[in-house]
Amino acid sequence: MTDDAPAPDPRRMRILLISLIGAVALVVVIALVAVFVQRDPAQLDATTPEGVVQRYVQAVIAGDTDTAVSYLAPDVAAECELIPLDTQDRRVTLTATTQRADSATVEVLIVTVYGSGPLGSDEYESEGAFDLIRSDDAWAIRTAPWEFAVCTETGRG
Repeated sequence: MTDDAPAPDPRRMRILLISLIGAVALVVVIALVAVFVQRDPAQLDATTPEGVVQRYVQAVIAGDTDTAVSYLAPDVAAECELIPLDTQDRRVTLTATTQRADSATVEVLIVTVYGSGPLGSDEYESEGAFDLIRSDDAWAIRTAPWEFAVCTETGRG
């Protein structure tokens, strides 16, 4: 018995291999571009409750306690006994705002990311609310979700 199958064409195999390597390289480049192009969200107006919460959260995530405290209501900041900041990786998404004449509630979705396992990172999702008051024609935080607290319970911020 003889094998009548033609021998593979080395030129064709080389073209196939180069095409495969090119496709893999293209996928890697696209993935890298997607990672590096991700931008920080646009800064919200600092004179709005949402803008105050955004800047407060950014300060807490950055570990900048002094800046975070500057967004607290004066009486809360005066009573603030600082606590160590939690260093968990968190993402915050604005879900709703209720604004009244002298107070506001900013509701957020908080996603906490814990390490990574064999199937990816573990995440925990919770809802939270920031309560704000108007203080000297500016918005200030009275209470924050525990994930973003910078003060002991007496300070409430």
